[in-house]
Amino acid sequence: MNIQRGKRLLTLVVAAVALPLSVPAVAAAATGPIDLGLLPGDERTDVTAVGDRGQLVGESCSTEPHTHWCTAVRWDRNGKISVLSSLGGSGLGSPKAINGSGVAVGSSLDYGLSDRAVRWAPDGAVTELPALPGGRTWEARGISDLGVIVGSGTDATGKERGLRWDPSGGVTMLAAPPVAGSYSASAISRDGRFIGGRLYGDDGSIRVLRWDASGAVTMLGTATEASWFGGLNASGEIVGRTTINDRYAAVKWTTDGRMIELGWTNSYATDVYKINGSGVSVGMGYVDSPNGSLSVPVRWAADGTMTLLATAGTGGNAMDIDGRGRVVGIAGNAALWDANGVRTDLGTLPGGGYSRAELIGLDGTIAGGAVAADGNWHAVYWPAR
Repeated sequence: MNIQRGKRLLTLVVAAVALPLSVPAVAAAATGPIDLGLLPGDERTDVTAVGDRGQLVGESCSTEPHTHWCTAVRWDRNGKISVLSSLGGSGLGSPKAINGSGVAVGSSLDYGLSDRAVRWAPDGAVTELPALPGGRTWEARGISDLGVIVGSGTDATGKERGLRWDPSGGVTMLAAPPVAGSYSASAISRDGRFIGGRLYGDDGSIRVLRWDASGAVTMLGTATEASWFGGLNASGEIVGRTTINDRYAAVKWTTDGRMIELGWTNSYATDVYKINGSGVSVGMGYVDSPNGSLSVPVRWAADGTMTLLATAGTGGNAMDIDGRGRVVGIAGNAALWDANGVRTDLGTLPGGGYSRAELIGLDGTIAGGAVAADGNWHAVYWPAR
């Protein structure tokens, strides 16, 4: 693969901040979440990925003192939980992504209790993904609609490397960035054309990486300011966080490598989590309130212009966005915003408390978590509407 040397200094464009005159009103509370339950003996569940047709995968965990074992699980359309197969037979593992065909990827513990990258078929059968010669795998973190998988493992020297597995399972090492160090792949676009990841350079730098369809790699961010990967879209745009003037700042890297600071109202920190195909991204920023500095949910337009989605008194953050511009996150409790910014309170579990919405699928299925009546954190979902 040819390596395209990234720009050492990217042009920083600070977008204008556009505050709405008022935050849109809250719509009537919707039907509350559906409890996805727990495996027997566990105390916590989490949804980690949502498929295009509402498939849900995640973890069921024991949080007893001095232990934190998580079993890889999935839920059917009726919310029934079942264990995904594991390499070691115990079920211990963690799904990280699922594609439109219902194929999930992540990590599983083998018989030696070491993490290995794996793929789960739609029927739950598990396959270990091969390692580089002399190396080992760590985990798979992304999968395209055609079944191309990306993640990380080590080479024969023990260095962490970004890996790509083709649909048949063949493994290749992603092109190394021009700065030596450990690197991995974090996500792949739905069509497989772009891969996003990160580099921990031997020079002490922390950079964002992007690989294009030819396999060429570009470093994003600067050597003197740490940068972290957040999300990737089909155009190759990446959102993440970097440090600007000694503060954390939400930024977007365009397809040509320019870095845009996403607009904000003050000198406090911002963070961005996801970006959709139209270049609209979501996250959070801090504002002053009578109770001190609080986070609030934010949506940024493609040009970086900001809109607050809730007031400082409500607090929260925006965690995911779909192709129609619908946003899910937290505003007091779990919330859904439509493309116009109108918020719907998604409710809580009966007898429970706080809830949050974390993911939204292509069909509109929303997943997150809530405190249940037993006081534990349960995975929940809201069916597509």
